[in-house]
Amino acid sequence: METQSPRSKVAITVWEDRVSPVFDAANTLLIVEIVDAKVIGTHYHRFDPTLISQLIHILGDQGVMLIICGAVSEGPSRLLEAAGLELIPFIAGNIREVLAMLVLENPVWRELKMPGCGRDICCRGKIRHGKEIKGMHLDSIFK
Repeated sequence: METQSPRSKVAITVWEDRVSPVFDAANTLLIVEIVDAKVIGTHYHRFDPTLISQLIHILGDQGVMLIICGAVSEGPSRLLEAAGLELIPFIAGNIREVLAMLVLENPVWRELKMPGCGRDICCRGKIRHGKEIKGMHLDSIFK
């Protein structure tokens, strides 16, 4: 997310009060509405991560254009991105921390990256295929 638009909706996969560590096993979304850099509303929505087309429909109905999640396998990530959704994967932490980051004009997602995502290497789904991204800073990946 380069700059925060005046009004946006974001979906975060959640487990209790944290980002769900694995998208493929998540079943709850926190839908967050942000207006002028303030969270003005939140609500929870159940979903089945194996039914990506249904999830895409739900997100469209909710007006969501950005999804924040933990680890996500290649298949779901490709389908979500192909549907025009922005995906910020491999995020960990308390939901309050994520919400605080969301309202910033230029969020620095590396502060909430999952353990194992180093400063100069972030898998973005590539390590499981044996291809590491080296010499790239996370700020260039997670805008």
